[in-house]
Amino acid sequence: MTSRPFPEQPALHTVAQHRAGMLTYPGNLREALRQAQADPTKTLLGVAQGIPSVFVTKVLASTQPDFIWLDVEHAMFDRLTLFDAIQAAQHHSEGKSMVVVRVPKNDETALSTALDAGAAGIIIPHCESAQEVKDKIKEAFYPPLGERSFSPWTFTPGISDRSLYPNDAFNIQTSNRHICVIPQVESVKGIENIDEIAAVEGVSGLMFGPGDFSIDAGLELKLGGEPHPTFMAAMQKFVAAGKKYGKPLVGAAQVPQMIPMMIQQGYGAIAVVFDYWGLANMVHNGLKEAKGILDTAAASQSKTENGDAANGSAKA
Repeated sequence: MTSRPFPEQPALHTVAQHRAGMLTYPGNLREALRQAQADPTKTLLGVAQGIPSVFVTKVLASTQPDFIWLDVEHAMFDRLTLFDAIQAAQHHSEGKSMVVVRVPKNDETALSTALDAGAAGIIIPHCESAQEVKDKIKEAFYPPLGERSFSPWTFTPGISDRSLYPNDAFNIQTSNRHICVIPQVESVKGIENIDEIAAVEGVSGLMFGPGDFSIDAGLELKLGGEPHPTFMAAMQKFVAAGKKYGKPLVGAAQVPQMIPMMIQQGYGAIAVVFDYWGLANMVHNGLKEAKGILDTAAASQSKTENGDAANGSAKA
């Protein structure tokens, strides 16, 4: 125990290797994925957030996962909640948790909000062609890489515009160097075109959508069990495209036991916890355990009472 001031106690300083110069700008997800490809021990492990609450984000971020995946396509995030959740994730993890946002495919407002707040990864769902991906890349990056609009509300000149890079007063280089665009392929047509999608310059990773693919292919939608041959063929084509073009895969593990297989397939970022499912399972298992204890206690009490009654009758 010491009373030295914070700057003189390096043990208290969180090492956030991939953070930006300021926590309102995106972490370097591109470099993190590159390192994960080179070294499987650096595979990014994250949390999927579907509960649209900044408070939930703060709780998740306090555990300092490598990334937090905000699902704006299906969860009920409004614009302000999304903006605040992204910055809360980075601040409450002390820069260790990068934010990946899945935005609705044609929602420019959600996309610009996520980018201006400092999201490091953008997942574009339902991608079916290389041209669709190229169009989204234009929206995600500043010139000369793209056509992203510059916001005057994400910094204060001379006060909150520090960058890791020289001659980068407004963090244009930070955004263009750090942000990842990740197409999600989840249809028969998308899998047919997966090679051309993976080959697009500016794509930093690939994601598969097993649920929507199964529905589109006319397969039974299920979790676990023996996969259908059509599903297996699609996954094999998806994995092969990632390896062919050197693109890390991004996805979710329903159970931790899936992680070794996913690393072998080329996954560089894996969501291993789901807030909604985790909360439901915690409550379900807690109630189930309590019910079991209640039944045991009630049975024991009934046995005691019956024994007392029997002893009373014998004495009488």
